[in-house]
Amino acid sequence: MSIISIIRFFRGTVRFSVRDGFLERFINLCAQNRVPVWDGRRQGSRYTACTTLRGSRRLPELAQRAGVILEPERRGGAPVLLHRYRKRTGLFAGIALVAAAILMMGQFVWQVEVLGLQTIPEQEVIAALEELGVRRGVLRRDIDAREVERRLMIRLDEAAWVAVNLRGSRAVVEIQERVAPPERVDDHVPHNVVAAKPGFITYMEVYNGQPTVKVGDSVDIGEMLVSGIMEDKKARNRTVHARARVLAQTREELRAEVPYRQESFTVRGVAVRRYLNILSLQLPLFWGTPIEGPYKLETVVHDIPLISSIAPITWSREAFLLLEAHQTDITPQEARAMAEEQLRELEERSFGDAGIEIIQRELNGQELPDRFLLEGVYLCQEDISQEKEILTGEEVPGLEAPPLEETARGKEAS
Repeated sequence: MSIISIIRFFRGTVRFSVRDGFLERFINLCAQNRVPVWDGRRQGSRYTACTTLRGSRRLPELAQRAGVILEPERRGGAPVLLHRYRKRTGLFAGIALVAAAILMMGQFVWQVEVLGLQTIPEQEVIAALEELGVRRGVLRRDIDAREVERRLMIRLDEAAWVAVNLRGSRAVVEIQERVAPPERVDDHVPHNVVAAKPGFITYMEVYNGQPTVKVGDSVDIGEMLVSGIMEDKKARNRTVHARARVLAQTREELRAEVPYRQESFTVRGVAVRRYLNILSLQLPLFWGTPIEGPYKLETVVHDIPLISSIAPITWSREAFLLLEAHQTDITPQEARAMAEEQLRELEERSFGDAGIEIIQRELNGQELPDRFLLEGVYLCQEDISQEKEILTGEEVPGLEAPPLEETARGKEAS
């Protein structure tokens, strides 16, 4: 429902029709005399439209000037309803109480929205806001937005700035997260470079450390590629943070299965249901039976103009796409084509996103009794280097403990 519809409802509406005579002249006279007309429809010699209660008072005069026959059809809107039920004082008292309740509810916060989160868990922010007094049911005047922003910034280390805005019965919290700096590499912590996967090395680019393999070697998972232990000119060992880029040919496998019996759905109808939402209470605005059979549900929540901004009242529309299941049998050739398409999507997700290059692909298909199985064997090239810290208590070959005499002298000196 738009704002214009609400205004027309409170002003009152009259649906009328005119026939015979000069219909175009009648419409022009309405425009010249500022008589609002909308929802006009012409069928042959009859023209039907709507106008306001005030505008309907001038229609007889304009119809006489245009030589048309005026036939009022239906009156509606708030003024008509008030006149019809003017003797029912209980009804007006109830309306007044509801209006007063809505205005009173507008003084409270009924909805808390958190915007801008990417890595910070929303539940963590909601819990912090509740501790700071920002929660459903609290009076708006009891919330010091600036104080909440300051204290929330202290609690959330990942937040760059926080803004708390009170909009009607909603508290909207906007958070801008900090941009994490690139991970700092500590060169003082010794690391080895090991193989993350088994493969055949095709290229090595060592930035720091002592290579333990060369191009053309085959390595297994966890095998050392570059050692973090280096020997200086005086034949003394020292530890470094080994870094390298090691490309190797690896073997990968993917598989896709497609059953010969496929199930598909067609839309057999649409069922629409509307609800009035008051807080967590959902009041149905329809008469109907439960939905049976398969369906796809689409739900949209709408604000009620003027009301939703001051009270937790909305209306929702549920559209049930009623589906009908169909089963069809496909041939092994069709199943193979579908399996190849699925395998291409798997390749993109498994290899493309990881920066793995496919050198050679071999596909093997099997026609099983109830499905088609397609297996892919791939020869790939990728970076298999993985840095592994040399732990403090770990024995490192080539590094000998200092003699006991030197250790004792060091303690005395300290």
